[in-house]
Amino acid sequence: MVAVIDGPARDGRLPVLLDAGEQASGLANMVAQYLEQLLADSPRKRLEAAALRGRLGLRAREGDVAVTIVFHGSGVAIQEGLQEPDAVISGDVESLMHVLAGRANPTWEVVARRMAVRPGLGQPLFGYEAYRLMRLPDVHVWSGLPRPPVGLLAGAAVAAVAVVVVWRVRRRAAGGRHG
Repeated sequence: MVAVIDGPARDGRLPVLLDAGEQASGLANMVAQYLEQLLADSPRKRLEAAALRGRLGLRAREGDVAVTIVFHGSGVAIQEGLQEPDAVISGDVESLMHVLAGRANPTWEVVARRMAVRPGLGQPLFGYEAYRLMRLPDVHVWSGLPRPPVGLLAGAAVAAVAVVVVWRVRRRAAGGRHG
């Protein structure tokens, strides 16, 4: 259950508040529970959340449900609807959750049109900062991408070395003719 407290808790946790209380949408409840668990499990994430200032809009295409996550120093509030967000991420709920969990890459989800990101002009990087906070610990930006075959990586490395060697040989040969 989502805590409803004013200000930081005594044990250092940041409260996650549902502004709509019992009438909150399923998306608001899911986001609140996700954030509460994420912040409870990671002191680093709590510090990041306490430093983050802004409003992230999440819009689920199913049913056109939207919430605004408000990050402020004393906690996180979840509001129903898009309430003057600094950035908006929209997509189907499954895509949004897969991106946060690291099972899908946000760039590929946008390219595949399963997700859209609209940064705000006032804080153009806020969407990324909020995403970085919300993704699971130990999940990096490139998570969710298929791994290239080892042979392909080795071939690319050999080709890069060959290009550098040929370039240096030609450069030395060209320099030797003029000197």
